[in-house]
Amino acid sequence: MNTGIAAIITALIGLPAAVLAQAANPGAIPGVRMQDDTRPAGDLRELKVGLRAEQLPIEGYYAFACGSNGGTPLEQLDDWTGFKSCARDRATGLYEVYVEYDDEGEYLARMLLEVFGEQDGRLGLRKYYGTKVAGHPVVLSVLFDDAGVAQAIRAVTDSRANLDYRRNAYLLRVPLMNAFGSDGWDCAYPPLANGESPIGNFSVKMRCEKMVATGRRMVLEAHMYRKAGQTGYDRAGGGLEGDFFSQGRWEIWNQGYRATP
Repeated sequence: MNTGIAAIITALIGLPAAVLAQAANPGAIPGVRMQDDTRPAGDLRELKVGLRAEQLPIEGYYAFACGSNGGTPLEQLDDWTGFKSCARDRATGLYEVYVEYDDEGEYLARMLLEVFGEQDGRLGLRKYYGTKVAGHPVVLSVLFDDAGVAQAIRAVTDSRANLDYRRNAYLLRVPLMNAFGSDGWDCAYPPLANGESPIGNFSVKMRCEKMVATGRRMVLEAHMYRKAGQTGYDRAGGGLEGDFFSQGRWEIWNQGYRATP
């Protein structure tokens, strides 16, 4: 970020020093969001599998709700401990709680958008605010077992994001694989299902797993293709922008736990 612009913004609205430092030096931000030194480290920010619902942090998080496996949040919750109000996740049999980052930077960036319009993107902040992993907007959730123990953290790229983010969603795996080491991943590349088709000659469909040094089982998925009924054209034969499926998925699983839906 231009230091002169940074000084003006700081004087006008008191931009937090941490946000300024990130915007001024993007190279300092790793693929996975940098931890605040004053907060306990977890598997993703302060979230950590193996903890009970009442042990997970509330500060810095809001919009608690029942999750829907990367889809729209459902019934609102007060906090993590309301997990049993949610239906079980069909894929895992666990209770899924959706949450968003309650970031100071997000409110700040929205203020900048009102003041400067779309220039706020050029100020270098947009990639750092909101519920994101490695710069990708995500739907974030934690999955609990019957005893209230967090067995997994799930981040799925947000299909509500703008077209540029959606187009690159399948690339979420790249910084994460780099962050946890490019070697040792067990990857499968299933064929496109009936009705699915490449975008031109290009498609990606992969699922990778790896046990990392912290004892966590990392699961990454990448999808980029057209689903059944998606052609890229409207009924009049014109191009239909965004008519494709692009998704990245990251799950952090507790050591030794295997879902039994």
